[in-house]
Amino acid sequence: MNSHWPTPFTDPTRGTAWSPERIDRELELLRQLQFFKYTTHSFVGDLLQVFGTISVTETVSGRVQSLYIRMEYPSSYPRSVPQVFDHEKVFTPSTAGHQFSNHRLCLSFPLREEFTLDSDGLSTEILGASLIWLDKRSIFERTTKWPGDAEDHSWTGPLRDLLREEVKKDRNPWIGAWTDWIIAELIVPNYRGRCPCQSGRVFALCHARLLNLASEYLLHSIHERELYERRPTVKAA
Repeated sequence: MNSHWPTPFTDPTRGTAWSPERIDRELELLRQLQFFKYTTHSFVGDLLQVFGTISVTETVSGRVQSLYIRMEYPSSYPRSVPQVFDHEKVFTPSTAGHQFSNHRLCLSFPLREEFTLDSDGLSTEILGASLIWLDKRSIFERTTKWPGDAEDHSWTGPLRDLLREEVKKDRNPWIGAWTDWIIAELIVPNYRGRCPCQSGRVFALCHARLLNLASEYLLHSIHERELYERRPTVKAA
């Protein structure tokens, strides 16, 4: 089921109301997953935490890899994505190993919008992505190389990639030229100006996603450049 506010347990301004009935429903969905074994759940304030073990069988060796995790539901769930943590801190956090310093698993770059928000199945999608993460992390532990494609952990790199992907989907040469200009010169987009696609429409009402990505790219590029410029310099002897 994937519809806007599909149940009486969700509110468009506050997210999920964790009544006993809503908790039972969520846990029942999780118990149906063959790769996840539910253990317990708790609350920190009004935030739901679910604990359990994900397990994956390696294709070549047949060895079973397991990880005890904690999934934290944001207050705006299901409009926001739950976060998953290596609860027992089995793995050492690292950028190359796609794990944050607080032991949270890096599952996706947020602006890629790879998970289905406002959906009953959002938590199961997150656990599925966690299972893929565990399989890849197990390979990384043996080889020190992350298998398959790996996205840059800064914001600027992935945003630049998303901008270029958006251009390829559109296939408009004017949009392509405008995007190259934004990336190279860090020009502030004009929300109220005419769209560079030459449609004659206001930018914010035409290529809105491209505009938002460009604005995010500009913000993070300037921030990262400022951080770089503030680094202490070492004088040559």
